[in-house]
Amino acid sequence: MYNINRERLIKTFVELAEIPSPSWKEEQILKYLIKRFDKLGANCQTYRCGESFNLLIRFKGNSNQNPILLSGHMDTVIPCDKVKAIISDTKITSDGTSVLGSDDKAAIAMFIEAFEYIKENKIKHGDIEILLTCAEEQGLKGIKGFDLSVLMAKYGFVFDSSGSIGKVIVKAPYHSNMTITIKGKASHAGMAPEKGINAIRVLSEIISQIPQGRIDEETTANVGIISGGRATNIVPEEAQCQLEVRSIDQKKMLAVEKEIKETVKKICSQYRAKSTIERTLEYAGFKISPESTVCKITETAMKKIGIKPEFIAMGGGSDTNIINSSGIKAINLSCGMQNIHSTEEFILIKDLINGTKLVLSIIETVP
Repeated sequence: MYNINRERLIKTFVELAEIPSPSWKEEQILKYLIKRFDKLGANCQTYRCGESFNLLIRFKGNSNQNPILLSGHMDTVIPCDKVKAIISDTKITSDGTSVLGSDDKAAIAMFIEAFEYIKENKIKHGDIEILLTCAEEQGLKGIKGFDLSVLMAKYGFVFDSSGSIGKVIVKAPYHSNMTITIKGKASHAGMAPEKGINAIRVLSEIISQIPQGRIDEETTANVGIISGGRATNIVPEEAQCQLEVRSIDQKKMLAVEKEIKETVKKICSQYRAKSTIERTLEYAGFKISPESTVCKITETAMKKIGIKPEFIAMGGGSDTNIINSSGIKAINLSCGMQNIHSTEEFILIKDLINGTKLVLSIIETVP
């Protein structure tokens, strides 16, 4: 089922991989994509977002199937300014001096080849929207800056997870960020240390007592940045740390946050220090039942091409989180990328091919 043009698919992927597209600097790949999709008969529209653009591609349907959304992102992590793809019989890697960029250009190559196939074989389909975002690697900034109300799609299929084709992300966490600032009292460290309140000492006590690491199978917390002090001869007046809390279960995330706040209050009281806590929600989590329509479409589509679906949870966020928050039922699908965010990144050619087949099978399976 689906005789994919292997050489054209590989060529497209390599062309995409070798276009530099760090976050907020996606202009070159935008031009490439608009040119490719224009030739396939799509309507392409750019939407300003920060220093760059999101790209919405629409294919008008010729059947009564429900409209769907396919999605991925255009940016890659660095180093990506001089990607040189190395092709073997079974896989594609970089030359070891940069990332490959299969996160997430594998998905984009699959979308392009799928519509090349649709055009050549005159396959009927419903209305299809493809949303390709910028700055995803910068905390989902691209999709956060996009007005999702312009979309018509009822179901969303985001191709932005690692591993061989077949993984279906149906759970992803809520993610909050917290900044804790401690205000102590400055004093000369050698002549009058007892007159000071050491903000770094207070903060270190807090960090040693708050929940961190793997809290349970659904919940994590991590202090990632610490700063404070001006000189070794001054009792530090201020210290700060930045941390995150994640959980599939929103109540668990809020419970950890509460424990952190109570710990800060208790220890500051002991040392007569003052504190402020700033908290923001990076993104909301989602849970999609394997019995839902969007999962059943995916399961049927995978079985048609001989792939067994694996429904799993993921500890990280993606554009899927934001799409679900808008009311569109969306899942995140693996697209074959391996060892992402490293110079050892690679993708198996069979996964590029199977991913393209899956895109086509989903398009034809949608009711």
